[in-house]
Amino acid sequence: MPNIQIEDIPNRPESDQAAFFEACRGRAIEAQAVLGVSAFRLRVAGGVMEIRFAGQSLTELLLPAIAHLLIEDDVEPELVLHAFDTASTGVAIADMPVAQDCLTDRGDLWSFNSERYRSAFHWIESTVNVMDTDTGEAVFWVNRPSDLPYWTIGSPFRTIFHWWMETRGAQLIHAACVGYNDRAVLITGKGGVGKSTSAIACLERGMLYAADDYLIVTQDDIPRAHSLYNTAKLEADKTDRFPNLAALIRQPPKPGDKAVISLFPERAGQLASGLPISAIVTPAFGGGDETVFEPIAAAELRSAAAFTTLSQLPHAGNRTIDFVTRLVAARPGFRMHLGPIEQVPDAIERLLERTEDELWAMSKEGGAAGETSDLPLISVVVPVYNGAHFLKDAIESILLQNYPNLEIIVVDDGSTDDIDAAVSALPVDVRFFRQPNQGPSAARNRGVRDASGSLVAFLDVDDLWPAERLDLLTGELQDHPELDVVRGYAQLSKRANEDAPFEPIGNPEESFPNYIGAALYRKSAFERVGLFDEFLTFAEDTDWFVRADAAKLKVKRVPHVTLQVRRHETNMTKGQSQAALNPLRLFRKQLELRRQEQSAG
Repeated sequence: MPNIQIEDIPNRPESDQAAFFEACRGRAIEAQAVLGVSAFRLRVAGGVMEIRFAGQSLTELLLPAIAHLLIEDDVEPELVLHAFDTASTGVAIADMPVAQDCLTDRGDLWSFNSERYRSAFHWIESTVNVMDTDTGEAVFWVNRPSDLPYWTIGSPFRTIFHWWMETRGAQLIHAACVGYNDRAVLITGKGGVGKSTSAIACLERGMLYAADDYLIVTQDDIPRAHSLYNTAKLEADKTDRFPNLAALIRQPPKPGDKAVISLFPERAGQLASGLPISAIVTPAFGGGDETVFEPIAAAELRSAAAFTTLSQLPHAGNRTIDFVTRLVAARPGFRMHLGPIEQVPDAIERLLERTEDELWAMSKEGGAAGETSDLPLISVVVPVYNGAHFLKDAIESILLQNYPNLEIIVVDDGSTDDIDAAVSALPVDVRFFRQPNQGPSAARNRGVRDASGSLVAFLDVDDLWPAERLDLLTGELQDHPELDVVRGYAQLSKRANEDAPFEPIGNPEESFPNYIGAALYRKSAFERVGLFDEFLTFAEDTDWFVRADAAKLKVKRVPHVTLQVRRHETNMTKGQSQAALNPLRLFRKQLELRRQEQSAG
C-alpha cells in the first residue's frame, strides 16, 4: 500500500496532480525495465488501446476477461495503459500526497479535481489508477495480484476505461445488455435486483450478450451497447440453474464471493458489440407467475441507471448524469417485474418483437412521459446518529422536492439503534456509509468527500425541507454563476408532547443565521474553504461560514424559509451549557483568521 502523507490541503493545484501522475508513470516504466513488457492491443467501442504489462503476473490474471477484444492490427493506440505490481517487480508505487481521510469510498482523491489528470485509489482492492487524458497514458498498480478481489479479476481496469470513454463521448454504465444484432434491451439498476440472472438466462436461451454488469454505451446515431468484459457473475448458490455455464467457471468462488463465468472462447459467437438499444428496463422482484413490463417515469429510470454507475466510478458526476439523461430520453423505458427466471427470456423476446412505435406507445401508457433535465446533480448528505426513527420523514422531504438529479448519501455516525432496517425500508436507493461515532462534522465531511454532484446540500435527520426549496436555491446558483453558496432562513418548530404535531415557533429571520441545512453549496466551495472542523462538536456551522467569509466566498441570503428545524428532547444541543458549545475554540479560530488577514494586508 502506498505511503499516505497526513495532510489535507483543499483544492490541490494541477501541478501537484501532474507530479503524482508522472511519479506513478516513472515507477511503471521502472517496473517494465525489471521484468520486460508484454504488450497487447484491444479495440473497445471503436477505440484502440494498448496495455503494457510489466512481466506476466497481471497478464495472466487480468487479460483473460478482455481477451475477446484483442486485435493484431498495427494501429496507433489512443490510450497506453501501464500495468504493474510490486510483488513481482519489487517496484513500489509513488507515495500518495493526500491524507488517509481524503480517500473516498468510490476511489476519488479529495482535493484532486483536475480535468486532465485523473487519480483514484480503490482502498478495498488496494489499486492505484492514474491517467493523463491529454496524452492518453494511464497507470494501474496493485501491491500483490493475489489481493485482487473477484470483481476486479472479472472486470479489470474499470476506472481507466471510464475515464478513457469520457474523452470519446461514450460512457461506462453499470448495466446488462442482451438481444440480437438489430435490437437489444439494456437492463440497469443497483446490484441484487436481477440484472445478471436475467442476462445469463437470455444468454443460455441463445441471445447475443454484451454484459451482465459493465458495458460501454455510445450515442453517435442511436444508443448502442458495446461489450467490455467476456465474463458473467452469479451468486454461487444459483450456478446449478445454468449447468452449461457452470462448466465455464475457471476457479471455485471463495466463501461470500460470486462465481465468475468465463465466456471466451467457448461462447465467443454470442459476445456482441454495437448492439442497438431498443428499450431500457430496470428489474423488480415480485412479478408473480410471469415477467411483465410497465411504464416507468424517466426520472426514476434515470436514477436507476445513474445511481449505481455514479457510486462506483471515480470522478463521475454531472457528465455522467447528462449522458444517462440523454440515453433515457432516447429510448422507451420500463420497469420489469420479474417472474420465474426460466421464462424471463420469453418476456424479453416478446418485448423486442415490438416495433419502435409500439414500444414508445407502451412506455407512455399511464402517463410516464420521457421528460429530460439539464439540472445539475445535487448530492444530499444526511448525517445520522441514533435517528433511525426520523430517517423516513427526512428522506421523504427530500423526495418531495421532485428534483430529478439527486444523489442521497446517508452517513451513520456510530448509531446504536436499528439504522440498517431504517435504510432498507427507504423507498429510494441511497449511498449508505457507516463510521465510528466522531460527531456531525465528521459525518458531513464523509459525505462531502464522497459526493458525486457539483452541488451539495445537507439535511440533519431530524429536520425537514420545505417544498420547492431545491428549485429555488438551484435557480439562484444557475442564474448567478459567481455565487458559491445560497442560503435562506430556518423555521424553528416544536411540539407540546411526543404525540403532538410540530408547530412553528418564532420569526425565521431572527433564528440562528448559520444553519448548514438551510443552504445549497457548490462543491468547489469546500475545496476553497476546507471541510467542517471535526474538533468542534457544536458551532461548526458558524466556524465554516466565518472561514468562508475570510476566503471571500460569495454567499447570498434569499428571503425564504429553506429549512424546518424540529426541536425535540433528543436534539444534540438540548440541555447543553454555553461552555459546552465551544465558544472559546471558535473565538480563537476567528482571532487567528483576523491575524492572518492583517499580516496578508
